[in-house]
Amino acid sequence: MIAWTLFTNPILVPQTAVLWLILPMCLSVAVVYKTVRTSDLRRLPREIAGLMVYMAGGLVLLGVVLWLVQTLFL
Repeated sequence: MIAWTLFTNPILVPQTAVLWLILPMCLSVAVVYKTVRTSDLRRLPREIAGLMVYMAGGLVLLGVVLWLVQTLFL
């Protein structure tokens, strides 16, 4: 019943909170990817954390570069 009401009455998310949804997305992708690819389960949490930081850092860097391109050239 809860799933049906979420589709008929969606939750409003403020614009400032939308970017924070990138972190759970990076975490879920890192968990799935590293669980499939790892050879030693003892290193799994460290590899997940490293991949999550790598992906989030790449997204921040890409955002900064695109912001610079937009402000300097447009």
